[in-house]
This record gives sequence, structure tokens and C-alpha cells, in this order.
Amino acid sequence: MKAGYPALNHKGSFSKALEIAIVVGVITSIVVLTMQRSQNDTIWLVGEFLSSTGNDLFLVFSNLLIIGWAWRKKLMSVIKLTLLLDLSVWIFVQGIKLIQIDPWYLRPNGGTGGFPSGHATHAFAMAFLLTLYFPRLAWLWYACAAGISWSRVETEWHTGFQVIAGIALGTGLVWVLVTRWLTHPDAAMIKLHSPEIQQSRKIQGQQAYVAE
Repeated sequence: MKAGYPALNHKGSFSKALEIAIVVGVITSIVVLTMQRSQNDTIWLVGEFLSSTGNDLFLVFSNLLIIGWAWRKKLMSVIKLTLLLDLSVWIFVQGIKLIQIDPWYLRPNGGTGGFPSGHATHAFAMAFLLTLYFPRLAWLWYACAAGISWSRVETEWHTGFQVIAGIALGTGLVWVLVTRWLTHPDAAMIKLHSPEIQQSRKIQGQQAYVAE
């Protein structure tokens, strides 16, 4: 165990991250499956931004944030986990696209390689990882992931079903990788800054003060 990281109930943080992923994933799936393209130019421009530049910024920022934080904390296993997740998403998404499962692989705009949505896969996978390490901003991470997923339907790069497949694949991949990582000693730190731990420390401090 690394110095400074007590043995904490890291499974609780993982369970909460998974619960949030499932809830947001289901809501996003319902939205992309039931909502029609807006036909509004302004909304389309927002979707186009989220689908391209916004997606790139989110993924680059996510990696830099997690890797930079892990580097400062000397948590090499977290860096490896993040890079492995990036690689796994690319391999699985591109591998499935090569199979060209008919008729799912056809894009609404007439192109091919639409199944599954790589954007949705990567966005939801990274949102899960960010929530695990920075839970207080879970709303922001998943707002970005949901927005990116919606944008792929709005800009006609994917059908709702293709996006849902991406959400499921991304959540599944990160679940498998994080489950394995939880056996690493570094995993004990993921609840270090949780409200429960902070409240427990505060109570312990008050008790120690009274005892004196």
C-alpha cells in the first residue's frame, strides 16, 4: 500500500460510479432513441460542435486530467489503466466496425461504419473513469458524455441504436478494466476525498479534541 493512502472501502465508490453510469446511460438511450432530429440550424451547430471539437476537447482534457493527477500522486497504475482504456475502446470499436453487421453498420447519412458509435463509447468510458476519481463533478462528466452522444444523432452520423450500443460498450469496457484494477493497492485511494471519509475524519477529530 502506498504511504498516505489508508485502506478504504473503495468498492463503495465503484458501485456509486456504476450506478450513475447506468442511470445516465439509460436516460441518454431513451433520448437518442425517441427524439427526432431538431431541423433547427442553431441546435444543429451545437450538435456539430459537440460531435467534433467538443468531443476532442473532452477526451484530451479527460486524459490529461487523470494522467496529470496520477503522475503527481505517483499512481502509475492509474496512468496505465487510462491508456489501456483508450486503447481498448479503439480496438473494440474499430474491430466491430470492420465486421459490418448488416444493417446496423449503415449510417443515417448514407455512410458505413456506424455500428457502434465510437464517440459514445469513448465518452461514457471516460465519464465513468472521471467519476471514479473526481466524483463531485460527476454531473459535468456525464453531461459531456450525454451531450456528445446526442450530437451524433442530431448530426446524422449515427442512429439512436448505434449510440446506445456505444454507451453499452463503453460502460462495459470500463467496468471490466476498473474491476481488475480494484485489486491493485492504488485502488484504496479512490474514496480518500469522498464526503463519507471527510465526515468520518471530522468526527474523529472532534472526539479526539473532547478526549483531550
